[in-house]
Amino acid sequence: MKTLLTALAFGAVCISTAFADWPINDKCPVDGKAARPIYRIKTKEGPVAFCCMDCLDKFEKSPASYKVTKKEYQK
Repeated sequence: MKTLLTALAFGAVCISTAFADWPINDKCPVDGKAARPIYRIKTKEGPVAFCCMDCLDKFEKSPASYKVTKKEYQK
């Protein structure tokens, strides 16, 4: 029983950690293509995702030049 509870607790921690840094956007702010969560950086508003590493680099050099459109959550 202890083993099962330990495994469940560990799984819950892993899942909550994975979604804690989920990007706030669906589209790349640089290119407008679909954003991929693997390419992301942290900002004041939250993690921002990009379509590729080139766009991430461009954003890091001049973040004020690009507008990040946040996802709209349905209630």
